Amino acid sequence: MNEDKSPVEERDPRIITGAVLIAIGLLLFVLQFVTGPTVSLLFLVGGAAFVAVYFSRKVYRLLVPGCILIGIGIGHLGEQSSMPLQNMSSVGLGIGFIGIYVIDKIYRGKTAWWPLIPGGILLVTGAATGYVDFGKLISKGWPLILVILGVLFLTGALGSHRRRDDRKKSPPKNGV
Repeated sequence: MNEDKSPVEERDPRIITGAVLIAIGLLLFVLQFVTGPTVSLLFLVGGAAFVAVYFSRKVYRLLVPGCILIGIGIGHLGEQSSMPLQNMSSVGLGIGFIGIYVIDKIYRGKTAWWPLIPGGILLVTGAATGYVDFGKLISKGWPLILVILGVLFLTGALGSHRRRDDRKKSPPKNGV
């Protein structure tokens, strides 16, 4: 059995794909009837649910839509607020893609590099096409540093517990 896959993913990958399609379909359906910050909240909560299941099952296919939904939620929230960046939707989506790489790297200790490409492109184009008032960005955005540090602490703690558990399960090297 491949140790990178969860028991659910080993059985049939169509289960994960079906669950993701149902969740995204329901989210898109509900979005037709809500407006304002509620839209951002739906994206953030939906994405957080996918990421939470990723942490519990180590199913990479759930981290990807989770981070993308969170990125869309961040972008939408930024568009609705007085953030000093005009193109927050691209920036938010870029943050989501970068989040895929960072979370998987910290949590599992390894990851694919592909999310850095769309994430980097979206961040650069979003920042380049929008006017950035860095003074306002720092004065309003500094609490996000605490959020990022909190995420790093949590993923690092969860990753170290996983690695410790994996070492306990693995047989001793060289028969010792």
